[in-house]
Amino acid sequence: MAGLPETMMPSVLPRHRKARRLHCLVLAGLLLLPAAAAFGGPDDYPSASLQPGLTPGWNAHPNQLDIDAPEDEAQSGMTEAGTPVLKRNENQFPAEGRNVLLDLDSLPGPDGAPQPFDYDSSPTAHNAIRGKNTWMFWGEGNEIFWNWVQQHGYGLTDFLVLLDSRKRDSRFARSGLINQPGLETQGDREKRILGLYIDQAGANVRLPGTGSADPSRPVQQLFPVGDNKLYKDVLSKLPDDGLDPAIYGYPSGILGLRLFLNPDFFGDTKAAEEARKYWQAKVVAPNDDAYYEPDKWVSKDPKLVRPFRVSMSCGFCHVSPHPLFPPANPEKPDWKNLSSTIGGQYWDPATTFTNLQGKDSFIYQFLASQQPGTIDTSLVSTDQINNANTITAIFDLPARLARAATNAPEEQNASNLLIPQIEDPTQGTNPRHTPRVLLDGADSVGVFGALSRVYLNIGAYSEEWKRLHNTVIGFRPQRPFAVATNLKNSVYWRATDKYRIPYLAAFFTYPSPSRGESVTRPMLLGDTAEGKPIIEMEKAEALKGRGVFVEKCAICHSSKQPTGFDLQFSRGDKVSKTLAEGAPPALSLPMDFADWPGFLKTQAYGEYVRQIAALAGEPAADGDAFIKGNFLANEIRIPITLVGTNSGRAMGTNAMRGQMWDNFSSETYKMLPSVGNIHFFNPFSGKQTDHWGNNDSFTAPANGPGYYRPASLISLWATAPYLHNNALGKYTHDPSIKGRLEAFDDGIDKILWPEKRQSSTFRLPGDLRNDPAITVANGDAGFIYRTTVASYIDFAPGFIKPLLTGVVGPTLVSFLTCGLWVALAVVFIAFALFGQTRHAGFVFALVAVITAALLRVSGMDTIYPALWLLPIAATVIALLLWFALPWRLVGRIVFVLLAIGSLYTAHLAGNFVDGKSGNLRVGPVPQGTPVNLLMNMNPQASLPVMSNAVFGLVRGILRVSKDNLTGDAAWNAFRDEAAIPLMRASKSPDFVLDRGHWFAETLSDDEKTQLKSFLKTL
Repeated sequence: MAGLPETMMPSVLPRHRKARRLHCLVLAGLLLLPAAAAFGGPDDYPSASLQPGLTPGWNAHPNQLDIDAPEDEAQSGMTEAGTPVLKRNENQFPAEGRNVLLDLDSLPGPDGAPQPFDYDSSPTAHNAIRGKNTWMFWGEGNEIFWNWVQQHGYGLTDFLVLLDSRKRDSRFARSGLINQPGLETQGDREKRILGLYIDQAGANVRLPGTGSADPSRPVQQLFPVGDNKLYKDVLSKLPDDGLDPAIYGYPSGILGLRLFLNPDFFGDTKAAEEARKYWQAKVVAPNDDAYYEPDKWVSKDPKLVRPFRVSMSCGFCHVSPHPLFPPANPEKPDWKNLSSTIGGQYWDPATTFTNLQGKDSFIYQFLASQQPGTIDTSLVSTDQINNANTITAIFDLPARLARAATNAPEEQNASNLLIPQIEDPTQGTNPRHTPRVLLDGADSVGVFGALSRVYLNIGAYSEEWKRLHNTVIGFRPQRPFAVATNLKNSVYWRATDKYRIPYLAAFFTYPSPSRGESVTRPMLLGDTAEGKPIIEMEKAEALKGRGVFVEKCAICHSSKQPTGFDLQFSRGDKVSKTLAEGAPPALSLPMDFADWPGFLKTQAYGEYVRQIAALAGEPAADGDAFIKGNFLANEIRIPITLVGTNSGRAMGTNAMRGQMWDNFSSETYKMLPSVGNIHFFNPFSGKQTDHWGNNDSFTAPANGPGYYRPASLISLWATAPYLHNNALGKYTHDPSIKGRLEAFDDGIDKILWPEKRQSSTFRLPGDLRNDPAITVANGDAGFIYRTTVASYIDFAPGFIKPLLTGVVGPTLVSFLTCGLWVALAVVFIAFALFGQTRHAGFVFALVAVITAALLRVSGMDTIYPALWLLPIAATVIALLLWFALPWRLVGRIVFVLLAIGSLYTAHLAGNFVDGKSGNLRVGPVPQGTPVNLLMNMNPQASLPVMSNAVFGLVRGILRVSKDNLTGDAAWNAFRDEAAIPLMRASKSPDFVLDRGHWFAETLSDDEKTQLKSFLKTL
């Protein structure tokens, strides 16, 4: 203290001693923080029971109208980038009325050969044809959204890369995608269109009834063109299948995807001119096809405006090889070999939606966890649960509507009633009869509303959709996609609402004049040459199996039920035990599967069986009246606690009040009670499993989630693998009848004999049980998708800022990367001018305390103990400034250096966020990590739970990275740090995909064999 005036000593030293004592107490206290940070054990899942967050003001206006919503492109006459386009109204999108898909959805003729579905000349038939064309070709303007995905969607997928014509002959093999007949491979570099390999027209490119191509026919120009020569040259090279390009665009070569010229590229604006120059420089001029190589980063450049926008129709996901008339070569189908209603059973989410990522991308692994033929319908408007479900077949819609008319109607609110309906004779009826659409029964405003919502969910009116949530990433509250807003601001919505949805309803329900059945009729194995002898050989067994079905399965899997049939679910004494003879079978079933075998023995169930058996009768020689016109599902929501399958899809929250699909779920749905405790297998608890492979439970939230509607058993022979996620049974990727029966045999055996699930030697990708290279999954009680390689959460440089601003908002990003550090620099300069040296000591003391606190709370000191040198060094500097270097000049120098450091930090942070420091690459996440451990993190989790989960994740990654661990060692290190904290933050901690549906365990082996033969006939 030499050199200080004595008059300062008494006043300064006490403050220094108090500060030192406080500093030491704080540091000592921080040693106790690990106990406070250990938030609990694996039995506690607080985040799984939370209601999703609500956006403030979501219901401020009638029917959730968004008064700030933009108009869609057709209504505003402007793209989102500011390019002028032609204004259009809902009457300027006429549906294609010619039967251009004559052989699609063929029916078996008397000799088993395919025959076109026949239409008469009635207005209803014409509308049905329009509906078929709508289903296959209409995107409702969603090319705007998918163009945003290509350019701004975080470098995950690019449909123009997916459309690479050089790979046309392997599209089905790689991705389960269906080539449009009449187009051909174009692999000649000299014939590229703007550097792109696009399928070229073959001899039969023109759809039936569209005539020959007429080059002189004028094409409606939808926007002012900037470079007419380029525009006309591109148009002349695109394949033309005869549809109106102003409405349907041009064929891409993949069914369900259509090409539209991008106004933001071809338009007459300065920005469009710059876009053309940039594309020329990045894609065309290099002449190296780097655009198709994700590692070259060209296709991951958010400044790269594409020349084509790609629209998506319902057919993209729903068209697939016809079960009755499969193509000899799936890469080269004819129209007669395709069904538009069977669902994309071989469609691969990973290679389709992460085609710019490799297998070492964690996002790729996330999509790969969704089995072929499934998709997470909340993939874009995420509910933070990885909850893939089957791309459902559209079967026997007339029978389904008939069941809806007898089920209890559901209460609708004013927003619901803005959607037309076809189930009740009068519009505005409330309560409304409705099928339970989607696997969790959430779409509950009628078929009309369900079809309308599908278009929104594949990108229609994206100008508004993107404002309602943080697209793809989530971690921000949603607000409803309001029907009132759509009606006011979207031409595309009104065109679909007024014309296209009625056409679709006609398509699915129109009866063939010659057969009396709709295009959604069952596809029977007995209608095939290969299947007839099998059905005949097992006829006697199947008849016995029919009795087993009526007695044990029909309560859930028949749309034909005794008069007065109704199901409720309860526990304890409220479960039905008796039912008067002949009384309407309004039953209260057990809520939990453990009580199901006992319920089957009750008099109440016995009386139900007597009634359903009387209704079913015996099959006649010329057909089974009970099965014909039977949807083979009761359209009633069943608690997941009774079904016992993976609960992820049932836990989806997007249809809850105030969430994205609020307007498309009934009030009845929004008031459903909690199903209570959901039992599941926790791979981290170490507890023994029960009879059903479970060892843990969590409590489901109320007000919607927790239920599944039974799947239809129609054409069960053709739709394996099974369960709502296609996770049970062998996947063959073979659409032949032989391939389907192989999958059926394996899948149905595992349904009927659950013990075969564990003993099977067949493992789906991601099921690492018994993998010779790694043992992490050997204790799993079922199929848990685990990462197949070490992977990284990886984003290209140009997407770092959008990623961060999407989650925390632009204001906070700006503050953390610039404002905070500039403000600190100003403060430090002020202290340099007017402060004292002791103030610099307080700064370092504060740094020491904060650093120590972060180390203790985060646990990072357990990974890198040397990090304690930081708070120790800060403490030493503080003490030096207080006691050894008190001169004011020292303080000034320190504050100037701190100011410079703050400004440099701002520079570094800005460069990072702006992508100037390279890509964002977080990892490795070790091989064997359950994907859902990370993907199901609930943003509504409490701050302590979420922070502990994030810190645990970071510690796990650092431990693996620090010691270069691989295989079992890497997973064990990661698990020890991250597993329990992430489980506590999970919105759905249920990871086993192939468990549940144990209802056959009460059957004898003979009954199971008989039932299997019967199911083959459906």
